[in-house]
Amino acid sequence: MNKYDVGVITDGELGCNLAFNLSANGYSTVLYNTGLENMLREEINEYVSGIQEMGILASTSAEMTVNLLKKPRVIFVISRSSIYADEILKELYELAEAQDIIIDTCDANYQITAKRCRLFEKKHVEYVGAGFSGTEVGALNGASIMVGGSLEAYNMIYEMLSCISSKYDGFPCCAYMGPDGAGQYVKMIHNGIEYGMMQSISEAISVLKRIIGCDRMLLCEIILEWGSGDHESYFIQAVYDILNKIDLESEQAIVDLVSDKIGYSKSVVWLCSSAMELSVPVPSIYAALNQRFLSALKKERVAFSNVTGGLKSEIHIVNDEKKTFIDDVKNALYLSALCIYSQAFTLLQRASDLYIWGTDPLDAAITFQGGSFIRARILSRVIDAFRNNENIKCLFEDPYFTATVKHHSASLRRVAGIAAEGGVAIPVIASSLSYLDSYASAELDTGIIELMRDYIQNTGFDIKEESKKRFHADWKSIRDEISCEEI
Repeated sequence: MNKYDVGVITDGELGCNLAFNLSANGYSTVLYNTGLENMLREEINEYVSGIQEMGILASTSAEMTVNLLKKPRVIFVISRSSIYADEILKELYELAEAQDIIIDTCDANYQITAKRCRLFEKKHVEYVGAGFSGTEVGALNGASIMVGGSLEAYNMIYEMLSCISSKYDGFPCCAYMGPDGAGQYVKMIHNGIEYGMMQSISEAISVLKRIIGCDRMLLCEIILEWGSGDHESYFIQAVYDILNKIDLESEQAIVDLVSDKIGYSKSVVWLCSSAMELSVPVPSIYAALNQRFLSALKKERVAFSNVTGGLKSEIHIVNDEKKTFIDDVKNALYLSALCIYSQAFTLLQRASDLYIWGTDPLDAAITFQGGSFIRARILSRVIDAFRNNENIKCLFEDPYFTATVKHHSASLRRVAGIAAEGGVAIPVIASSLSYLDSYASAELDTGIIELMRDYIQNTGFDIKEESKKRFHADWKSIRDEISCEEI
């Protein structure tokens, strides 16, 4: 019996499309779709005949899939669910043999991925924890793939991954990010940027609606114009498409029908937790996540709004000033995007250094720019920054981004001030301004906090001229003049 090149285990369309992509690129493919359990018999027959026309063999179990593959076996596990892999990987752990390669593309905490790497190492099975971005369209036509785990396995499957990944400037958007959980960590960074960008765009729209009264058609015009410049991105295009859609039944704009409660996944919770553990500030990303939590408090928000009448003042921007204000919002959004990308990549580099992954931020940026959700013109600027200076530790060190901060900071400040006065919530934009103000301060007024810590807990403090020494003050003294002793 002929053996097949690769197996795909999935629970739905995402994995099916990946199997189609593999088959179209010349790899004989076995597909095990656990989602068949939820189909009617007619649907199953139609499904099986459809994939057979693509030259793909339908499997009915993980064991059958493994037995149909050439050795060493290559098996993709792919799903939208972050917990789907658990059950499948338990089966594959028992079925797989030495040198087999398991490619797990399900979102997972990078620490869990590292544990899985060590578990499969016991059987000499090559485990790859790969971040995957691109949804069903990307799975079929080319996705962004962030590979972590076994370098040996990556080298063996690189040609296959190159074929099924998206491309940017001729480069395949798949790269090795490092051992253990590095690939999933990079995907987590991707998701953090995604959350920040989605929230900041919604804030820009909210300011335009609530401060100068932009209706849906004017918003469409503004977003269309933004999409042809520095703001060009997948998300801007998505927002333009969304604003133009009308619900067939009610004949209302779909954007006017949707609830303001936002769902979220665990990946950005993991990112913020990691950032706190590594002492890396990511306020713009955290603000985006926090707003999703706040959105769920619908009953509480409605009740408080009824009591307070909304915490806002009337803002009057005359027609002559509206064009300038729209430009300010555009600039504020761009600068917020810069903060989001800068915070995310700084966190990635810090994690890579600490965990000795050797992750190249340039590889991550190129991988993002292909089929991922965060592909954008600003990401091309990020790629240029890392190409121009491989030792850069923060994007603000790049001349382009430094100049952008100087040029757009006044716009960011004006928008944040007007929004605050008008009672328009802009947590990401406001957090970005505070972040920039803090980052640009050679001297922060935070020394008083260190003194309070010493006053309460005897933690000690540094003296400016004695950077290598630590001191403690005699707070028990009743005199105004107190002594500071080295500790």
